[in-house]
Amino acid sequence: MSTMSAVARRAGQNDDLLLRETNHRCSNDLQLVVGLLALQSRQAVTLETREALAEVMERVAILARVRSAQHRGRTSSLEGTIRQVCEALQSQAEPRSILISLEVQDEARDLSATHTTTLALVVNELTTNAIKHAFQDGASGIIRIWIGRNGGGDLVIIVEDDGRPFVETAGSTKGLGMGLAKRLMASIGGLFIPPPSGSKAFELRMPVNTHR
Repeated sequence: MSTMSAVARRAGQNDDLLLRETNHRCSNDLQLVVGLLALQSRQAVTLETREALAEVMERVAILARVRSAQHRGRTSSLEGTIRQVCEALQSQAEPRSILISLEVQDEARDLSATHTTTLALVVNELTTNAIKHAFQDGASGIIRIWIGRNGGGDLVIIVEDDGRPFVETAGSTKGLGMGLAKRLMASIGGLFIPPPSGSKAFELRMPVNTHR
């Protein structure tokens, strides 16, 4: 038994080493992509192209930052990962007097790294969208992010703001950001629920047992 235990322990250590090395290389590759996008953006001729490249660069930069933090063991929970996203976005929000508030009722430590990263990316999309479109003409405001559970035990993330009313139109949830958010949630078996009439609250819901 002792020999088998030693073999199993060494195998587990090898797997951990391989995983850490893979995450490290992935983080480096993402940083390289950010650099290439920045270079391409500077060479772009039209403003529209530069803005599109900047948006992609922001998304990849967030992913790189989250991956790097996970590799260093700094984000063991969904709370820690989303807090990283909030800190990164605050540099965009603060000059416009927009506060990003995070309230955590449940840390959701049972999530896989894939689920945690995907949810953080969706929160990034929704928060970025609010910063850009909910507070125009120099208006200040608050973007609130809430993490908890509903009555059925599903993991729920709410992203809402006190800016301009959300106007639901035929294409309001079909833009690049909203479409990406819906596809990301679907990829991990979650639900992307747009605000009901009269509300500004987007809901991300992970049904019980879909993330374990």
